[in-house]
Amino acid sequence: MDYLTSYKNYVLLLLVIGLYFVNLNINQVFAPNESFYATASLNMIQTHNYLVPIYDGHIRLAKPPLLYWLIALSFKIFGVSSFSLRLPSALAGAFCVIFTYIFGEKLSKNLGLYGAAAMGMALEFVSNARYASPEVLFCLFISSSIYTLYFYLKSRKTIYLFLSTILATLSMLTKGPVGVLIIGFVGFWYIIFDNYKKLKDYKLYVGFAISLILGGIWYILVLNSPYKDLLIHKFYVENIKRLSSLESDPWYFYIKDTIVSFAPFSILLYLIVFYPKSQIQKFPVIWFLPTFIVFSLIKMKLPTYLMPVYPAMGLMVGELSLYKKYFRYIFWMLFVFGLLIYYGIIFLILPSIEPFRPYRQMGDIIKKYHVPAYYEGYFIHQLPFYADEDILPYKNQKTGLLITPNKCQNPLWSGYVYTDSESRFLVFLRDIRRFEEHRKDSKFQIYYICNLNKY
Repeated sequence: MDYLTSYKNYVLLLLVIGLYFVNLNINQVFAPNESFYATASLNMIQTHNYLVPIYDGHIRLAKPPLLYWLIALSFKIFGVSSFSLRLPSALAGAFCVIFTYIFGEKLSKNLGLYGAAAMGMALEFVSNARYASPEVLFCLFISSSIYTLYFYLKSRKTIYLFLSTILATLSMLTKGPVGVLIIGFVGFWYIIFDNYKKLKDYKLYVGFAISLILGGIWYILVLNSPYKDLLIHKFYVENIKRLSSLESDPWYFYIKDTIVSFAPFSILLYLIVFYPKSQIQKFPVIWFLPTFIVFSLIKMKLPTYLMPVYPAMGLMVGELSLYKKYFRYIFWMLFVFGLLIYYGIIFLILPSIEPFRPYRQMGDIIKKYHVPAYYEGYFIHQLPFYADEDILPYKNQKTGLLITPNKCQNPLWSGYVYTDSESRFLVFLRDIRRFEEHRKDSKFQIYYICNLNKY
């Protein structure tokens, strides 16, 4: 019977994990963020410079290079394609679901199934698992480091602390020292509420220091390169200035945002407030609540910032679902409804947008001529990847190709291009519909590829 139960669990989780892989290659690279990772990773392979990511001639030091390295490795193994570009994120999503399932089952029977499904089907999680971005990879390393730290605190087996240290290091190589700080922060509060005497364990502090040192090696190498000043500036902006000096969002931003970002299970997450006696285990709450409060106090807020606590949110939803039968009914209704919506989008919506995305075709034309290419007007972020060369600003050059909104005689190519961020997917879909109905009132603009020799 246990085998049959486990078998059913695996099938259900496979349906969730399938969301990250099915039709993964159906769409060309999205602008702007995927373009950065695609082009910079390809550039690493071509130049053998794996220290500093470079996109279209611009140094990118806002984030450490682990995701670039993984994409470059994927390109080498599977070839250069949108599938291999997104594969590291999809695999990170799959492992995050699997590890959350294993951890949850260790805490309580069936908690892993409910917790992993709730986390793995969160809208923000699914979107980023199908997209070349560091968010899901960051969530994987932070959550798995926290899981192994928990096992160390319970068993005192050094192997768990060793694994937690390595995983914390990888989180730092994904998005910076904030990864190690989040892990240490969650661990500290759990020890305080569980057994404060464990704070005397010197191995915890050694592991914390080792994570920062190993994760800091890349920073040290770049500080000894010509890009020292740029790294210092980017580190300040990304890790310090965001706390207090950039955009200011209201303190309740994440309370409101979670309704959408953690859908379809956000309704159950909020019901926890009204059922405090549902015996939610303290570990997920300690992981979620202090981190949620800190992120809410930071001035600049983005939906993806909260993703490192998605596993804890999933486990909390799982606990509530196991508390009462009618919550389980709600959970499985949301589960089925969510899968139908997601797979409908994957099979119907995602293929339908490709006729409005001519980037591969434009890139093939640029590659055909083997001459420098320039742009004026809106910069089409995907072109450096598909053209396999830098696209430079136009400054009255006399030879080469020009990508321009200004009509020329006998253009090599002409067509409509979307002149906004495709990463805001719902806005992009809305603009496609407007374009189909009223071409003059949309963010699509006709562009030309012109031969400057005949311009």
